[in-house]
Amino acid sequence: MSYPTSAGKLSEALKDTPQFEELSVAFFDSCQHPNKLENPCCILRIGYSYRRVNLSSDNKSIEQGWYDPKWKIIVYPVPRTSVSAVKKLLDEHGFEQMRQWLLSYKSATGKDGNCWLHLLYDLDENNLKFEVKDELIG
Repeated sequence: MSYPTSAGKLSEALKDTPQFEELSVAFFDSCQHPNKLENPCCILRIGYSYRRVNLSSDNKSIEQGWYDPKWKIIVYPVPRTSVSAVKKLLDEHGFEQMRQWLLSYKSATGKDGNCWLHLLYDLDENNLKFEVKDELIG
């Protein structure tokens, strides 16, 4: 299993988006065996989440930033045999789709809830699929 992109590539692709300075990137360490991957498999998630502090919020969680608005990208590994194909698809369509999604959610910061764009790779059809989740309040 290998990662289909790098932090540098993501930075270059998304540098002109309003959320760029707020984005964090994590590379998920998957222990899943390549032969047991779901199809299509998730290769990347980009999203926003925010929970407002409420009466049941504990001070430690508040101090640790659990209630801060967060923009993040999570990159998942793909089978080594698919890495070049996925990189090509990200260059051709994926990064632009991420950029457009970020632009469409430029006013989300500060809103309660979460929203995500999932990039999925279809192992059989050799293409990218996109799923949007929007659970923002307000």
